[in-house]
Amino acid sequence: MGTISSWNKDRKEGSGKGRIGIHIAAGVIVVLLFVCLFVFVILPRFTGGPGDENETTSAEVSTAESVTDDVANASSSEEASDVENTMDASESEALSDASDADETSEADGTSGADETSDETDTSEAPTEPEEEYITILAVGDNLYHKSLSQSGIQEDGSYDYTPVYRAMRNEISRADIAVINQETPMAGDAYGIQTYPKFNVPQQISNAMVWAGFDVVSFATNHMLDMGRQGLIDTAQYWKDKHPDVLVTGIALSQEERDAVPYVECKGKKIAFLNYTYGVNSGNLGRQPYLLNFFDEATVRADIARAKEVCDYVIVLPHWGVEGRMEPTEEQYNMALILADAGADVVIGTHPHVVQKVQWVTGASGHQTLVFYSLGNFISLQDTAAKMLGGVAKLRLRIDPETGALTLDDYRMDYVVTHFTYDPEIELFSGMTAVPWDQYTRSRATKHGLISWGKKFSYDMLETYIKNNGPVTKEDIERIP
Repeated sequence: MGTISSWNKDRKEGSGKGRIGIHIAAGVIVVLLFVCLFVFVILPRFTGGPGDENETTSAEVSTAESVTDDVANASSSEEASDVENTMDASESEALSDASDADETSEADGTSGADETSDETDTSEAPTEPEEEYITILAVGDNLYHKSLSQSGIQEDGSYDYTPVYRAMRNEISRADIAVINQETPMAGDAYGIQTYPKFNVPQQISNAMVWAGFDVVSFATNHMLDMGRQGLIDTAQYWKDKHPDVLVTGIALSQEERDAVPYVECKGKKIAFLNYTYGVNSGNLGRQPYLLNFFDEATVRADIARAKEVCDYVIVLPHWGVEGRMEPTEEQYNMALILADAGADVVIGTHPHVVQKVQWVTGASGHQTLVFYSLGNFISLQDTAAKMLGGVAKLRLRIDPETGALTLDDYRMDYVVTHFTYDPEIELFSGMTAVPWDQYTRSRATKHGLISWGKKFSYDMLETYIKNNGPVTKEDIERIP
């Protein structure tokens, strides 16, 4: 038999030992598996295990890696949406907190904002309503003699009377309401240009008057029937057709027009302008008494009462007094008392062709009325220095911001001078214009047409008339006891 090598011998001898080692190893493995099963599976189910708080299982790692991958692959819009959602939640919580704070503040009567903090207190103190005023300017007689009427006729046959008003235009147009007394009829070309004692002047003068800024024209004068009833009708119709935006007062085309309250509405307020004349030089109204307003106490009282029902302020424009008289007549004083008692707020007179004083009058009812007795001439070619000086009444009415009532806040009377030149060789008047007194100079006065006409005139004479007329400002008038 062959021999058995030593290797095989060792293998055979060690095979028994190997089997014994294998059994031992297998037993150890089984024990270890049991221990792991007990520690990691069975025991955590009963005790909660130490790995719940500090360790991450393979399943948890897998889930975390999956979430990380999802976030890394998300679009920018989804990220923005997540951010917005987060902000919305934060803002919602903040608003909820603020609401809770407000409710708490209201409950205990305190403000939710820090009242002592300049940064958080953005409220403004309530502002007072702005003061609002209505300004009114009134001038005297717009008196056109023949030379003055002819001065506006141009070489081509057109008319231009703007030079007469140019120096005063800015002042006139600045007023909210400007008033002028038209002394004579404007009956039209069919009547021709007429002069003293019976006047008719070109209707085209009206264009310059409107250009200057006049809003109210009073017509109730002693000359209004100079061209008869038809001349008055033609005058009224012309203004109604050509200048419907201008208030014409003192004359009317029907009883309905006569009974309507003549007023101007300005800044939401209605101001009545009632105009009357003491009489006429000639003519009569026949069966048309509504054409022209005469001063009759019962009528005037009724008109003022009706005006006060629909208007916020009442101004009366009487054509009264005696021509050339520097002091008001007894009749003017008595009529002023009637107007004050009836409730007129302001009276602005014309007709004497010279300036008269300004004063307050108290009626029997206790109502006080400011009276400008006469504004004299605004423009004329009369032949005395006193008739070259005119008055400019200025009123400022305050609108009460709470009640809306109108009150006389300020008033005064300024002066205006009629200036012209005269060439005696050809008997030509030229350069007729109305100049504010504060712009009139001594040098200009030496060139006045009255001097070359052989009449007395000087700057000093005008100053004397102004001084003798007395106080004409609110401050000076109200110093008088």
